Amino acid sequence: MTVSLRPMQAADRQAVLGLLLELTSHEGSLSPQRTTGPAAAADCLADDTEKAAEHGGAQIVVQQGDDVVGYLALRLGRTGPFVHEPLRDHVYIENIVVAAACRGTGIGQILLGEAERFARAAGCKVLHLSVLKDNELALNAYHRAGFETFAVEMAKVLE
Repeated sequence: MTVSLRPMQAADRQAVLGLLLELTSHEGSLSPQRTTGPAAAADCLADDTEKAAEHGGAQIVVQQGDDVVGYLALRLGRTGPFVHEPLRDHVYIENIVVAAACRGTGIGQILLGEAERFARAAGCKVLHLSVLKDNELALNAYHRAGFETFAVEMAKVLE
């Protein structure tokens, strides 16, 4: 079946919330610090929408037939002076998710390709994203798309 890539529309909200619900559930199984459930999915979507609007970003969906099966939220960013000047302006991928039933079909790579196209159009030479350390499926997909470890983000939960 043919897939199409397009900007997210208001009519896509419920489908995207469903995808983000899948994402938060999956990430919750990998990390006890992650929030899950419908409220967490709604908060993620609201945060993505706000950041896209405030930072020159976009929200993109992949449609297959009548179904939205992929979602990408990204924004423009700037890294500090510890990175060489030509690499400071970047596109940050806030969220990327493919419906569980469609994983392994290339939709994630289509979304990553769209993020790269967006970055090039914005004059950026770098894409950034964060991924949970135990999310092997995502890590493998990102490596296939040419991503390399750039930094390691660490946290200590204080009691």
